[in-house]
Amino acid sequence: MLAAYRTAILGDSVLPALSLNENELSRMSYDLSYLFGAEMLDRYLTRLLFEWADHPSGHAVLDAVVSPRTIMTMSELFRAADLSRPASAYPVARAAKPRKVIMHVGPTNSGKTHNALRALAGAQSGVYAGPLRLLAHEIWERLNKGQIVPLGVEMDAHTEPDTRTNFDVGGPAIRKEASPQYARACNLLTGEEQKIVMESGALLSCTVEMVSVNAEYDVAVVDEIQMLADPDRGGAWSNAVLGISARELHLCGEETAVPLVEAMLRDTGDELIVNRYRRLTPLQAADEGLKNDLNLVQKGDCVVCFSRTKIFTYKKRIEEATGMRCAVAYGRLPPEIRSEQAALFNDPDSGYDILVASDAVGMGLNLKIKRIIFDTVRKYDGNRLVLLSTSQIKQIAGRAGRYGLHGKDEAGGIVTAMQDADLPDIRRALAAPMQPLRYARVQLLSQSIRYVMNTLPPGVSLQIAVDVYHYVAKLHPSYEIPDTRDLENRISLIDPIGKNNSFNERMLLHMAPVPQRDPLAQDVLRCIVRTYNSSMRVSLRKAFQEAGVWDQYQDILTALRESKIQGDKSVMLGVLETVHKVIVMYLWLSYRQGVAFPDQEDAFLLKEETEAAMDTLLQALTPSSVGKRHTRARRDDGLSYKSLKEFKQELYHKKSEKHINSVQSLEASTTAQ
Repeated sequence: MLAAYRTAILGDSVLPALSLNENELSRMSYDLSYLFGAEMLDRYLTRLLFEWADHPSGHAVLDAVVSPRTIMTMSELFRAADLSRPASAYPVARAAKPRKVIMHVGPTNSGKTHNALRALAGAQSGVYAGPLRLLAHEIWERLNKGQIVPLGVEMDAHTEPDTRTNFDVGGPAIRKEASPQYARACNLLTGEEQKIVMESGALLSCTVEMVSVNAEYDVAVVDEIQMLADPDRGGAWSNAVLGISARELHLCGEETAVPLVEAMLRDTGDELIVNRYRRLTPLQAADEGLKNDLNLVQKGDCVVCFSRTKIFTYKKRIEEATGMRCAVAYGRLPPEIRSEQAALFNDPDSGYDILVASDAVGMGLNLKIKRIIFDTVRKYDGNRLVLLSTSQIKQIAGRAGRYGLHGKDEAGGIVTAMQDADLPDIRRALAAPMQPLRYARVQLLSQSIRYVMNTLPPGVSLQIAVDVYHYVAKLHPSYEIPDTRDLENRISLIDPIGKNNSFNERMLLHMAPVPQRDPLAQDVLRCIVRTYNSSMRVSLRKAFQEAGVWDQYQDILTALRESKIQGDKSVMLGVLETVHKVIVMYLWLSYRQGVAFPDQEDAFLLKEETEAAMDTLLQALTPSSVGKRHTRARRDDGLSYKSLKEFKQELYHKKSEKHINSVQSLEASTTAQ
């Protein structure tokens, strides 16, 4: 077969037979020229072989050298993995009238979400889909309290905007004071949290992975649209753009996404309107760097670095050099703690005058940063140090001088670096136009994976199905397969233990939000899978105990309660970060398999306990001689709601009562007769 295929390739009869269009050929040329070298060539040759085997011309040639069964199997596998028409996977959206898609694009601090959120607040029905549960929670809270002024309502000139918002609204669209006249019943749905305010609530706020493509909305808002191209999560944004059925679909984010969205919508027939916004305050690069002199760090500065170790090193050194306390923000910290650290930094009376952060500072936090200081503009990509992209530098730098946060001091933002050598790269990035995104990540839907698995021989590993997408699937020119390395790691971790589980059970465990580069968390996951297999009922505390984490956790809590903290505090904080992520994973599972993961209430209590302990440890990382301590406020949104589980139980009881009443009425009627 391979000899026949080689002859056909060298004879230039494969590509003409497949009639690839100009976009497909251009995509192939780019990929083979710039990406992965020999591996990419191997992928394309394999994909073309399977597509050729499915084509009558290839079928005719191969029929002479392999069995009809082999050709049929290759053809079935090619069709099962076909991703060349992603828009067709969403029948509800395709059956509806063409949507009006409105893009709101601009740099950070341009007010690009202003009109989108107001349109949502005024909609008969609608959904907000964002990248972080923290953002989804804020929209949920503000809609219910009436803090978002609906579109079409004239805003009072004296309306005071809420500068604490994490959204780029650039004006009074989000009010500081709640207003009952604007209040809308909105429910919340994230992977780890579900709050039902009203059964028939017309509005929903959710993380983008949770958005439904089967519901119909008047208005939908998808935030951070440039995440379409994110290697890990981009498929969720593609799913939203292609699948949300809404009269108006608002997409907020960077200009870089516009050409890609245009290409995606050519397959859907939707109308596209692009609204562009400019930055509301100026942003400029400093004339010189700090030359690593931490005495030059000032109140309102944010030092950005790219490792957890460096963040705590800088925190310690800056506090020693300046006498000012530093708040911190980085990816492993829970969103709730990052938000609290941001609030401390923003409060002029808290004593936390400086922020030390990772690139997590670039999304979902509202910060009164006057100056961004890059530790470096190069970041380790897993193999080597690489220069940050223009988009990354712009996103991080744009957090300086945010409009409306500095009162009358709206002079703009300054960007600099610890070393002068990095300033030319920063200046080039700030002056450069945004480079358009090349590919959206396609969503690998469970149903598609099931089709592939059913085509393969019985008992084949899920890893083989993943390989099929890389080496067999035909892709639309505007899309790419998501980065599957984390999924492959989960498969190698889970499948040897849960090999007898059903496809749905394995997919549930594979999709759970497990921290991939955390050995301690993976130990807990192994215990969870083993317990699930043996008893179908997983206790969170027992999983921690079996993995040897519970004793460490309790020792830390005891030390904090007794104020006898010994050892490396950042290591202790790392244990709490792991515990928190495992709790979040358990909550995610509890919403999907409540019988097997029943400790949801206990998980929420442990989550709150862990967050309080993390806050105490973060304070302990600063010497008592520097600044003053703060008291952590317990979060209370002041809203009445039920969990989805409580809502379903209430609905079940109502139905049961109705059934009993119906039976009693029937019995009474029968007796009377």
